[in-house]
Amino acid sequence: MRNQGQFDAIAREMVQGVSGVCCVLLDRDLRIRAASRAYEQATLREHNELPGQYLFEAFPDNPKDPQSDGTSKLASSLEVAMSSGHTHKMRLQRYDIPDPAAPEEFLPKVWSPVNSPLLDHGELVGVVHCVKEVSESSQLLAEVAREVERGDSWDPAELLHTFEAVSAVEAGLHAQRQESLALENKQLMRAIETRDVIGQAKGVLMERFNIDAGGAFGLLTRLSQQTNTRVEQIARTLVETKRPPRSA
Repeated sequence: MRNQGQFDAIAREMVQGVSGVCCVLLDRDLRIRAASRAYEQATLREHNELPGQYLFEAFPDNPKDPQSDGTSKLASSLEVAMSSGHTHKMRLQRYDIPDPAAPEEFLPKVWSPVNSPLLDHGELVGVVHCVKEVSESSQLLAEVAREVERGDSWDPAELLHTFEAVSAVEAGLHAQRQESLALENKQLMRAIETRDVIGQAKGVLMERFNIDAGGAFGLLTRLSQQTNTRVEQIARTLVETKRPPRSA
């Protein structure tokens, strides 16, 4: 390629065209030149944080995991893709990533990687690394079954190591769903409670001033505007004291 600026321009254009695909473009030295938004999100990186970094400095092996071998296996696959000039599909790979919220900690991840040479008029200029995250046990087992059918074999310790990562991801997603559900339930109960309180307050005003429901709610909203107080708070005070406020 004639110059590095041209490479960077092509890299940016390519990842913008595949923003929904989880991929990163590397030069022949395995320096990151561009990353798709999907890749940034999957690896928990800020937008445009990765370009300029060496791949294995940005994503080193987890030093706390003695079975960690992601960098060596990925490096081997990238070399195969670049030297052969053909796409190389890796088997499922556990490759933990640094946790941006906790220095020196890593998050368990399992990926299905594919590496393809990047050519410019027949000249090798880099390699495209694409991944799909495997985040469900059923997905993992289906992938392993397909690999076994193709003749691959899994060491039991390696399979257990990989399965543990997916299980950890599943547990995290389950906790997030439970937290989200609890928040939704809390908001729903709050909405029901608020509606009931306002309904009771309207009843008090309707009886006291002989007005209909619309008039009672209008009185509550005017008081809210004049006193800069939420309608719910005015209604709750009214219900608790059973004393209608002064008409606005």
